[in-house]
Amino acid sequence: MSGASFVVGEPHFGRFTRTPEENEDALEAARALLTSAVDAAPDDDAGGAVLDAAVDLAEALTIAGREHEALALARPAVDVARDTGRGETLRWALLVLATAEHYADEALTAEAHFREALELARSSGDRVLEHYTLHHLGRLLVDTGRTDEAVACFEACLAIREEQGEPRAESTRAALTALSAAS
Repeated sequence: MSGASFVVGEPHFGRFTRTPEENEDALEAARALLTSAVDAAPDDDAGGAVLDAAVDLAEALTIAGREHEALALARPAVDVARDTGRGETLRWALLVLATAEHYADEALTAEAHFREALELARSSGDRVLEHYTLHHLGRLLVDTGRTDEAVACFEACLAIREEQGEPRAESTRAALTALSAAS
């Protein structure tokens, strides 16, 4: 990963975390996973595998700066996951959708979806999803000028990441440092 640049006041605080080459590799891998899931022999979870692969591709598209394409996959994925009771997929699809909405400048719907993903992460005990959601919600809050709320999200995220030995804790520290320097 190339690492994010956290500059308060620039659009999409800390957005880009991959090089163009890394993005292309991730997109190729996600497309291959989706193709494989679609081509697989039907079984009890064939639809779930396709749904999960669609969410993964939407995530890769968002990270690559192609959030409008990601929205076309993530919105129906959230609906299908919700309608079919696929809780884990729904939680992650909400995070992917919210992130794409954030970068497509749909802040109000993004925040609602981040908060729903966070609530579902906490109620299910999914600490990994919780730290990712807190970090991305923090970015949105910075972009909407709500830095005090953002700091609280980043601090909660950092606590989980440190507790889990998550390497992305460094990224969260960088966000907090940038916010501290800007205040």
